[in-house]
Amino acid sequence: MAQVNFRNATFITSCLTLADRPKENYPEVIFVGPSNVGKSTLINSLTGQKIAFSSKKAGKTQLLNYFLIDKSFYLVDAPGYGFTAYGSKLDKPFAEMMEPYFANNGFLKAVFVLSDVRRGVREEEKSMIAYLKEIGVPAILILTKGDAARQSEIALAKKNADALGVPYLISKKNENPEALRRAVVNAIRGKE
Repeated sequence: MAQVNFRNATFITSCLTLADRPKENYPEVIFVGPSNVGKSTLINSLTGQKIAFSSKKAGKTQLLNYFLIDKSFYLVDAPGYGFTAYGSKLDKPFAEMMEPYFANNGFLKAVFVLSDVRRGVREEEKSMIAYLKEIGVPAILILTKGDAARQSEIALAKKNADALGVPYLISKKNENPEALRRAVVNAIRGKE
């Protein structure tokens, strides 16, 4: 995978479980985060096209949506989760869908955990990252909506992200997504 053309992105399928994933064995990365964190907007920015549905009504994504990027890997859009702690306390449908996905997916290279920088890194994201570390899945934190945040909010989010010990990026709407593209490619290649 020399150069990856993120604009060469195709929606492949939506599925409820890992067993229903596409049969082509490409590596994959997944984007997860609470409802209304900006996953669809970020995926659209990353691919340079309106491929993921973005809605003013939070929680529209209900299934795992697979996008094939440059016939090299899958970028997976997960449903948003509620506002409780990860694991058994997380909203049950999300936990039932995602725990087997994370624990049994031999194709998964990294989880991009999205967090609204204005709200800070909340317990949901901290618990999610701790869980991923525990099962040995690499996590990268994406602090979204950086363009709408105050400097004090960004500084606090950076401090919290540093404390988690995972790589992180700050995403701003209409910003060149090259840093995020590099992070995705490095994750697919097994680099940090």
